Amino acid sequence: MKLKTPQEIVLHHMKKQGAAKNRRSQFEEHWDDLSRVLLSTRQGFTQTMSDGNSRVDDVFDGTPMQAARSLANTVGAMIRPEGQTLAEIRAEDDSLNQQGEVQDWMGRSTEILDSHIRNPLARFRQATGEVDLDLVVMGTGILYAGLAQSQQNLIFQSVHLKDGFPMFDDEGNPHGLYRTKKMFIWQAEIKFGRNKLSKEVQEKIANNNSDDKIDLLYWVGNRENQIIDNPIFSKDFPIEEIWMETQSKHIIHEGGFHEFPFVIPRWDTSSGEEYGRSPGMIALPDSNTLQAMGETILVAGQRLADPPIMAPNDGAFQEVMTYPGGISYYDVETAASVGGNPFFPMISGNNLPVTRDMQTDIRNQVSSAFFKNILNLPQGGPQMTATEIIQRKDEFIREVGPVFGRFQTDYNEPMVDRAFRLLFRENAFGEVPEILSGQNIKFQFDLPVDKIKKQVQSAAASEWAMQVMQMAQVSPEAKHLVNVDALARFKADAASLPHEILNTKEEVQEKLQAEQQQLQQMQQLQAADMQAGIVGKGAKAAKDAGLIQDPNKQPDQGVPA
Repeated sequence: MKLKTPQEIVLHHMKKQGAAKNRRSQFEEHWDDLSRVLLSTRQGFTQTMSDGNSRVDDVFDGTPMQAARSLANTVGAMIRPEGQTLAEIRAEDDSLNQQGEVQDWMGRSTEILDSHIRNPLARFRQATGEVDLDLVVMGTGILYAGLAQSQQNLIFQSVHLKDGFPMFDDEGNPHGLYRTKKMFIWQAEIKFGRNKLSKEVQEKIANNNSDDKIDLLYWVGNRENQIIDNPIFSKDFPIEEIWMETQSKHIIHEGGFHEFPFVIPRWDTSSGEEYGRSPGMIALPDSNTLQAMGETILVAGQRLADPPIMAPNDGAFQEVMTYPGGISYYDVETAASVGGNPFFPMISGNNLPVTRDMQTDIRNQVSSAFFKNILNLPQGGPQMTATEIIQRKDEFIREVGPVFGRFQTDYNEPMVDRAFRLLFRENAFGEVPEILSGQNIKFQFDLPVDKIKKQVQSAAASEWAMQVMQMAQVSPEAKHLVNVDALARFKADAASLPHEILNTKEEVQEKLQAEQQQLQQMQQLQAADMQAGIVGKGAKAAKDAGLIQDPNKQPDQGVPA
């Protein structure tokens, strides 16, 4: 269907966004429950939250929030480690990576890319930190990567899940996103220009009502077969972008992108569901239990510290006040039964220690749901053997390896690829070597989880090599199974040693040849010395036998007898 008028296009997208909202509605109540006890700043899916309002009034135990934040920080440290390059640019054809000019360009481009991403003006750390929390708690995060309006630097922004409606294709890949936004009229005027706004909004500006808000609908995704009269920007972009006023059915802006500008990672997915599942969903029942127990224990502790009091009263029976500091009145004749003391505390809170033990158990279950027992890797010590440490690290890989693998393909790679393409079109990397013309590039990540995997493999390789050497004592040919050179290089890589300290295979071969030549020369010299020694010994024996005249000996001058 070909849509021609702006009104038709706006209505078309409003209908699609409404359908996306209906599909998402089954998650929204769940997300509100999650955000209430795990991520209070993300509330507001099913109810309107006013800015500045307290959102932790019914939270009595901060353990779930702390555990969620700890996991989010760990995720960030694992997939975006500080102090090292986020991703190394490489050619898909590995043979090209050995070329000197390619190495130089790749090295410079890697540094330029990393400096732009980590530029404080890009707000990379803030945006990705918010997305990490969304992943841990909600299971789905939304990150925008683009150029700032000044076109001087990259800009990263996280999108609140309540405002974003991602669209996924049949293969589960994101291909579009709707976003609802309330904007002050004066903000819209600055962003788009007054003449781009609807006549109704322009009239409000003329009447000094710029502080009013308008409802906007934003769509970005694969281009549909839509034609708008007099488009503002070229229609050649594969990804279209439209800003719309929903009330007036007016198109404010139409543009496009070379690639999809949003990164939408998910922690885990369930068959048939578009949105992700999270550790927070597993921890939610225990987190709610902790809040109820926290309130109960708080009241019980207050009763012990400030117990309710029983006091005599000649009046009629009154309600018992069991809250801390409450006073309940009883008949004066009852005073004799309490030892003559008319005032006495109401016994309560005797089971507080048991309740605290139950609370500790549930806290441990919440921490376990957020991988706290797994993520705290052992550092060694007298209590743990090297084998035990390796076993713990192997357990870590089994538990979190698949998750971080998805983060690399669904989070890191599209984010870095988007940043690279933006900078490449801005000619940030300079002239590309001619040899790379028509070639594809890839991004190589050196993540801590990969290092841990290599450490486990390195330990296993060392143990295997030692066992082979022991076998060689019985069967000498077994020693030829071990490629010592490859083993040494693998262990150096697992230890993250700098490549500069390792000789290349060519350099190793040259050194071996030099050693062989030197050995041959030494053998030749030894052979010559031995030969000279043999000749010397033979001459001495002949001389001693008188077969050879000593040249230094004077001839006899006497007359022979």
